[in-house]
Amino acid sequence: MVGKIQAEKLIILNPNGKIETHFYRVPNSTSTVIFVGGCGGGWHNPNQGYMYPSLCTKLTNYGISALHLKYRHGGDLEECTYDVLETLKYLKNVEQIRHAGIVGWSFGGAVVCQGAGKSDTGIVKAIATLATQSAGVESIKNAKNVASLFIHGNEDTCLPTRCSEFTYRIAPEPKKLMVVNDHHGFFSTSKEVENEIIDLFRKYLIEN
Repeated sequence: MVGKIQAEKLIILNPNGKIETHFYRVPNSTSTVIFVGGCGGGWHNPNQGYMYPSLCTKLTNYGISALHLKYRHGGDLEECTYDVLETLKYLKNVEQIRHAGIVGWSFGGAVVCQGAGKSDTGIVKAIATLATQSAGVESIKNAKNVASLFIHGNEDTCLPTRCSEFTYRIAPEPKKLMVVNDHHGFFSTSKEVENEIIDLFRKYLIEN
């Protein structure tokens, strides 16, 4: 394990503007996980904003870098997907990343599915969605050789579990659907959810 990694502010420049990120950089790591939020944009994430920083820190303990991305235009699926695609290009070309994962919550689940299905970098190996919406997820069909994990709370009053069930059905193998006893923000099951996500990326992003 490495020492505790502090997040650094990283701006990714692209033809459409600047993408703000918090990058938990592990020296010499060839693996990174990108985290994106919901339609409101900003730095919002599950478990009242605690889940993503917690996951980012835990991943670095296994030698996996992590990057929390702030959309330029929250709620715009096309623009948010562009942000993820440009970030993947940056990670491959500048940071020399060879294995990438993507995690998205709510609206961000569709962004993840779009990113995994449309990226031509060849580095996306695994994705996880948390309480995803079903609108805009169809691109996941094109995410060949990408492992998928879909997590949803059975008490979610914002987006029903059938959204994740639908996304799971159309995703290629390998894939897993996990329904937990929780609401949209995963407050009660945050540790269980985090452990499942960590296990996913340890399996698919760490070189043997």
